[in-house]
Amino acid sequence: MIKKMGAFIILAFLVVPFASLAQTPAGPARSVESLNVTDIADDSIVVLSKEETGVPGYVHQKYAYLCFGEFKLVDYYGSPFDSNDQNILRFERQMCSRQQNNDYDSSSD
Repeated sequence: MIKKMGAFIILAFLVVPFASLAQTPAGPARSVESLNVTDIADDSIVVLSKEETGVPGYVHQKYAYLCFGEFKLVDYYGSPFDSNDQNILRFERQMCSRQQNNDYDSSSD
């Protein structure tokens, strides 16, 4: 019984790396499932998808932003923007801080 269990554990250790390789995407396409924290540099945006909408000049874009060590996924509809634009990055930093501190109330009591 112990020999069978030992053989099963060894087989499991040999099969797991192959299963991992089978899930690796062949192309440069990015998805949420294949995204890793190390893939996103601090203060940068990784565009996951971008598609035209029926409205001229508007796009549907999905991107990820690293916020305090976790991904923030954004589903954006609007005019196209440059993911390296400092104003966009500043906005994402502010939103990240507000979400972290739960600071959405801008009224003063």
